[in-house]
Amino acid sequence: MTTSIDDAFHIELLKLLLHVAWSDDDINPSEVRALLGAAQRWHIPPLEIQRLERCLEKGERLPAPNLGLLRQHPDEVLSTVRTLIGCDAQIQRSEEEMLAQIRELLGLTPS
Repeated sequence: MTTSIDDAFHIELLKLLLHVAWSDDDINPSEVRALLGAAQRWHIPPLEIQRLERCLEKGERLPAPNLGLLRQHPDEVLSTVRTLIGCDAQIQRSEEEMLAQIRELLGLTPS
């Protein structure tokens, strides 16, 4: 099975989102639903969804995302990260710091 550019981007974005969700050392049910919902909407391959589910169940993290690929669509990345951060209606300081780090990694100026 081949992976399209969009599929590869979404897989890398999902990896990043999992790191963001863990940035406060806790993943709550709304974050889990948001991650799994995004994976389904983006038609992530079943094997990748299984990896995600294992990570969520066992508290493991996915490998680091490919930032080169994510830098191709920085606005989409930031928008998606902000949505995840806000899904539990509790924005933690660690999540704000993670957002600032992501902006920097994507080569964007601070807002």
